[in-house]
Amino acid sequence: MTGKPSSDNKNLESLNTKILLYAISCILLFAAATPIFFRSNSEFDGVFKTYALILLQGEDIYHPGSTFMYPPWMAFATIPFSFLPHWGSRICWGIINIFSLYLSIYSAWKISTTVLTNSFKFAWFAFAIGLTCSVTYFLNCLSHQQFDVIIAGTLLFGCLQLSKNKQIFGGLLLGAGAACKLTPLLFIPYLIYRFQWKGLLSLLLGFFLCNFISDFTLGLPKQGSPRLFIFADRFLTPMIKPDYIPGTWGTEIIYNQSLAGTSKRFTQSHLVKNDGKYSVVVEQENTKALQVKYFLIGLLIIGTSFTLFCWGLPRKLQLEEGSNGALNNISPTFAMEASMIFCAMLLLSPMSGMAHFGVLILPAFCIARMVESAHKVFSILFLTIPTLVGILLNKDLSGSNNYTILLWLGSLTCSTISLFLGNGLWLVLLRNNRTLVINHQDQYSSK
Repeated sequence: MTGKPSSDNKNLESLNTKILLYAISCILLFAAATPIFFRSNSEFDGVFKTYALILLQGEDIYHPGSTFMYPPWMAFATIPFSFLPHWGSRICWGIINIFSLYLSIYSAWKISTTVLTNSFKFAWFAFAIGLTCSVTYFLNCLSHQQFDVIIAGTLLFGCLQLSKNKQIFGGLLLGAGAACKLTPLLFIPYLIYRFQWKGLLSLLLGFFLCNFISDFTLGLPKQGSPRLFIFADRFLTPMIKPDYIPGTWGTEIIYNQSLAGTSKRFTQSHLVKNDGKYSVVVEQENTKALQVKYFLIGLLIIGTSFTLFCWGLPRKLQLEEGSNGALNNISPTFAMEASMIFCAMLLLSPMSGMAHFGVLILPAFCIARMVESAHKVFSILFLTIPTLVGILLNKDLSGSNNYTILLWLGSLTCSTISLFLGNGLWLVLLRNNRTLVINHQDQYSSK
């Protein structure tokens, strides 16, 4: 005999789901804390704190040979840690990173609920798949003590606010995230496309406020120009020169998993094996590398056309009824549209390292949830590569040789493309046949 579940049963399932997901999160957070509190040397100490002191002294943080290749905001934000003893700054930085990791997981999971609220029996599976596709990259960032977990938490929590139609708060958070690394500025054309004018203005305000605050409070550097302009001149302007080879950045070529980095590896490097160990040899002179530009331009045109096809006509995001009965929740399509932007950020960046890919947790959650709806095979297809790569790029599990081969082949690039295509095609299906989700939920409620 079947019937609608009682209110008590629903509450019990919701409580059990929360307990399970929080337990998994706590285990993950505990594992993440180890490298933060016990690693003796890291990018946080060697780069961010070092250049925070240089910034505080009024010196040029973008001097020739500088290893600080970011907008000035992150150096300014690190200044308070410079006044703390080493153990104190490490504890404070660790707490902030752990909180940001939790915020990233929480925000991505909450945003993805607008796509499909899963049954208790399936929620743990969707949650585990999403973590598998992203946790390796979060832990890589925490191990090296970079800013990327904090950036991910800021961006994902900003998207969570946008999903609740809180445009000003959400836009400010996206602007702060973009102030760290420029790729989140891709949300600008999206907000224009969806007529989110408050969110757009707030994003711009947050971006410029964060990156000009060092000029306002510490004064202009000796060059007399705002630090953001100096950064653009030294690191971005060379990219428009005819002899610039896409994928060139201040890191080893094997770690650059953007489209440009992977294309450069295929045209300007090769794998060699010495004494049973693989390594990458870079060819300094290679005329084929210049042809990468035309290939990337073609991919950009194809990717943009695909994105616009999936998003449909420019229109304002529709509001749907929330739990309180008010129209304050953005349409479920927002989660997948935001997922596509996160994927595009990683693919179009001049440099995307492993630590940057934690934001894939949102596109992975979105598709993982849809495995319970119609077209299971379709969803599993686009999750297969990200799941396998998320496991195999754990160096302790796969070994150094497999790790090197996977990175050289651009496995992370392929994972991101798979999630980008999966979210885009699901958008098309949902726009044309919303009953794919509605029928499933009605069926579940009738059991």
